[in-house]
Amino acid sequence: ERAIQEKIDFETRMREGICKLLAVSTQKEQLLRAVKNLLVCNARIRAYRAQLQSHPGELSPCRPAEHSSENGTKDRVACRAKVAISDIRIPLMWKDSDHFSNKERSQRFAVFCLFRMGAEVFDTEVTIVDKATTDICFENVTIFDEARPDFQVKVEVYSCCTEESLYITNTPKKLAKKLKTSLSKATGKKLKAELEEDSTESLLPADPVIHGAKYSLLAYTTLGLECVEDNFRTHNLTITGNEESSFWLPLYGNMCCRLVAQPSCMARDMMAGFLNQQQMVGGLASWRRLYCILRGGKLFCYYSPEEIEAKLEPALTVSINK
Repeated sequence: ERAIQEKIDFETRMREGICKLLAVSTQKEQLLRAVKNLLVCNARIRAYRAQLQSHPGELSPCRPAEHSSENGTKDRVACRAKVAISDIRIPLMWKDSDHFSNKERSQRFAVFCLFRMGAEVFDTEVTIVDKATTDICFENVTIFDEARPDFQVKVEVYSCCTEESLYITNTPKKLAKKLKTSLSKATGKKLKAELEEDSTESLLPADPVIHGAKYSLLAYTTLGLECVEDNFRTHNLTITGNEESSFWLPLYGNMCCRLVAQPSCMARDMMAGFLNQQQMVGGLASWRRLYCILRGGKLFCYYSPEEIEAKLEPALTVSINK
């Protein structure tokens, strides 16, 4: 709980710094990045708070847990894994008249992706899209270190039209104080009390109201273990906007990406120790002592541990496939 609270405190400080930056920013690109970072901070804070409220006692990511079943045998619980998502491509479907027309200045959109899995929240860089763009591309590689076999990665695509007029209504506290003068006296007193207690988050949106730099959820999808593959795959997107929305982009409704997973047992030593191997020499059984390591579904056998440090090839490799 202390570690999670430290993460919340860190993101809260980041959010305060971003709000100060927004108060003095005048460049459009700087504002777009800052507002995106603010949205990500808020998403992380909400995820950490949800984790604090969830039940404790999660399994260790390193060692598979064992527990006895009804028949007295030990049931092994699957280990955690690293899951990586990369090379995202989202095709656009402009009308020919829009895509090939250069008569008028094309609208531009700032787009980024947000990835959520449990309490982990990651984001991509912002990319600028206009009517000459055929695919929205993100080169980021995002890695989740503590994925369970039933993991769900939610991919959210946010967009913002950058052509709208830009002005800032101030950060949440200043906005609350400004609103206080335009509300009824009773409501104003309540808001003032909340401000003094520093709990404006329950009353107001956590983001400053920045017209011209407001990101909206454009589309989303959820990826699980069934989506994992070495090659690229196409996944369906659920689109939330429509043509009347200022942030709308003509999506095909698909997203291409690569989603790979590596169970921790495939990358690290699960067991190590000496074993005796039986051999038949001249019709007689003999034994040799080998130092063995279980890793990635194989048993690597050496004559001594020193051979591993010397990076010698194993004397024997046994596939553990039964």
